[in-house]
Amino acid sequence: MNQPAWSPADLLAKARATSRLLNRGRQPRLTGFLSQIREVVVIASSSRGGSSIFTEILRQSPELIHFRGEINPFLTLAGLTPPENGREDDGLDASDARQPRLTALERELALDAGINRPGALSSPGLRRRFFRDLGWRIAMQWPQLEIDQDFLASQAQASLDDLVSEHGWETGEFMDAQLFHALFLVRMRNRYPQINPHYYDLSPDLIGAHFQGVEIPWGPPAPLLIEEPPYVTIAPRHPVEATDLTRHQLVIKTPSNAYRLAFLRALFPQARLRILHLTRHPADSINGLIDGWRYHGFFSHPLAGQLAIGGYSDRFPDWGRHWWKYDLPPGWRALSSAGLEQVCGYQWRKAHQSILEHLDANPVETLTVRFEEVIGTLAARARVFNRLATWLAIDPEPLLTTVTGEMPPVMATVRPRQRRWFKREGLLRPVLADPTIVDTARRLGYDLEHDPNGQ
Repeated sequence: MNQPAWSPADLLAKARATSRLLNRGRQPRLTGFLSQIREVVVIASSSRGGSSIFTEILRQSPELIHFRGEINPFLTLAGLTPPENGREDDGLDASDARQPRLTALERELALDAGINRPGALSSPGLRRRFFRDLGWRIAMQWPQLEIDQDFLASQAQASLDDLVSEHGWETGEFMDAQLFHALFLVRMRNRYPQINPHYYDLSPDLIGAHFQGVEIPWGPPAPLLIEEPPYVTIAPRHPVEATDLTRHQLVIKTPSNAYRLAFLRALFPQARLRILHLTRHPADSINGLIDGWRYHGFFSHPLAGQLAIGGYSDRFPDWGRHWWKYDLPPGWRALSSAGLEQVCGYQWRKAHQSILEHLDANPVETLTVRFEEVIGTLAARARVFNRLATWLAIDPEPLLTTVTGEMPPVMATVRPRQRRWFKREGLLRPVLADPTIVDTARRLGYDLEHDPNGQ
């Protein structure tokens, strides 16, 4: 089937029109979302710093408000990402929080916010809300397609029926977002074969079992992306109610927010903002970034032939000169012709430097957590999440139940583990010797000269 050749501008306009249309049927319609929030916790980290799996653990608490993924899609829809906002990187400051386009941003954030509360999909209202949220998410993941929302709802219901009849689920329960999406995407592909499961945050086992013969794609799925792949899989949950806004903390996770802390402070004018600074040894983070730049996901910014990154642009000539991956830090142009390992080292350093500079200049309550503890021994996990629960003033039990089991990879190219970077030691040692990286690492407590593993 021939598809129209969308320009990025036309595709963005189409996505906005679709979002406005679909939002009319989504509930609740909270007013004053930004001004009513009283507590905001920003998970500040670099890309490939472990923030996805860390946040997934926090989602298990019924005392915290979360968005389903990162906030970048909502910023894009609101015109707060480059080039529409007149900037050339992911940075935003307090002046950006006074623009009229915040009306659109507030609407999208309010509709996406939710809390992990028990609820049965046998409730018609909750099931209808889930189907509409799913319809919005799929439409934003595949903005170039004309998704029939009635067809989507019928396939979502059929997938739930399959889970009851074939997988032992009880009617109305929802046990596994990945398994549901695997069955659901199989059905959606009958009408929309362009939907490729490899762009989703699905386990390789599920893809192998349900999508045999579907080739791994190379390159971005569209000329402009609202959401950055791997695409999130969503589960039904209770939407935020007006009383939640003053009683519960809102947790925000997006690595690009390292360059938006002043913006977030101004975005929630009545809230106390605290920062949860998640750190990871630079070798592990930089190695993960290299993997991701060479993976079939994590596309973020189309840059129209401005890149000549060694080990990336030359390796993937069809799209490696046109697409940046992960966060777009201030000063990126100076690295547009560098080696990939240098670009990734800069991404790690610039993110943490920006966080540290903000903390130096602003009296912000901060808790620092090492990702090495998050994926460490059971005792280390228990210690760090007990400490975190105390800092957040929440019940630690839901977090401890999760971290004492087998933690699956989230938004990862492979299961996270320490010292995986050793396979690229020769490539990474010169990057780790950069004085600016050494200085930033030391400020974070990693001595690269005498303790190369961060232990």
